[in-house]
Amino acid sequence: MIKFIRKQKNRLIKGLILLFMILILIFPYDTFRGASNGLLLWFHNVLPNLLPCVIVSNLMISLNITRQISKVFYPFLGRVFRVSPEGCYPIAIGLLSGIPMGAKSTADLLFEKKIQRREAQFLLGMCNNASPMFIIGYIAITQLKLPQIKYALFAIMYCSAILGALLMRFLLSHRKTGLNQQDELIIHNTELASRTMPPRFSFDLLDRSIMNGFEVVTKIGGYIILFSILAQILHAILPDIGLWKLLIMGILEITTGISQIAASNIDVHTKIVLVTFLTTFGGFSGVAQTKSVIGNQGLSIKLYILVKLVSAGIAFVLAYLYVTYGM
Repeated sequence: MIKFIRKQKNRLIKGLILLFMILILIFPYDTFRGASNGLLLWFHNVLPNLLPCVIVSNLMISLNITRQISKVFYPFLGRVFRVSPEGCYPIAIGLLSGIPMGAKSTADLLFEKKIQRREAQFLLGMCNNASPMFIIGYIAITQLKLPQIKYALFAIMYCSAILGALLMRFLLSHRKTGLNQQDELIIHNTELASRTMPPRFSFDLLDRSIMNGFEVVTKIGGYIILFSILAQILHAILPDIGLWKLLIMGILEITTGISQIAASNIDVHTKIVLVTFLTTFGGFSGVAQTKSVIGNQGLSIKLYILVKLVSAGIAFVLAYLYVTYGM
């Protein structure tokens, strides 16, 4: 039965890829427009903002600099979120850089055996959000043209991400109790690593960090372009079904969806609620980017999606309350 399901799933994926190729051939103008928008978004925003962060973060994790940084935040973050000292770093870097740096730093620490898998799964759902500059600059000021709500949007989205991750950790905590063998191995290796000589900087390490940075950013660019093309084609072929069309586009790729919502003729309160919901979820483009950077570290992308949906639901409620009673 399982083999049959996998075979049918494989056929479905092949069929969807073939359909996507047919749509690209049928809609060359929309394909070009979507690819151009995605490429410009990647080149002007993702590449200059994300690449330096990835390179420096790679160096910091390899050289154990994250341990010193985490010690600064641990007295507060450790008590509030019940994370290890090393686990404080993804929270800090995720807050500053946004998707997918929160996910990448979490996966890198797990790969280096500096945090446990269960902690990494929790951090993945909480730390991987839209960056403050994206929320404040792109959404509030550039698209919605409502600079007065920029800090409120930021607070709603980040509080929702935190509450969603904490809620899911509480609901799923009964499934696993105690340390499994891998967690014990991670702790043992971490203790051994702390007794050995600290790693030293080398240009070979810098070269690896740079190449990894370009690999990560290039993959992200590919996902942004593909999802931008798909969103643009759907915008062309889907009938005008009001909010549903805008939601479908935003769920695929939030930048395109937010742009379409901001340009629509719906009332401003509805725009704020929809944009908050979609940005907190992150879109399937964000999911694909996250899956790309976490690699094969054993972190569940299904659980990540579930956490983001719960967080998006919380954000929807908070945004509705804000536009109803707070504006």
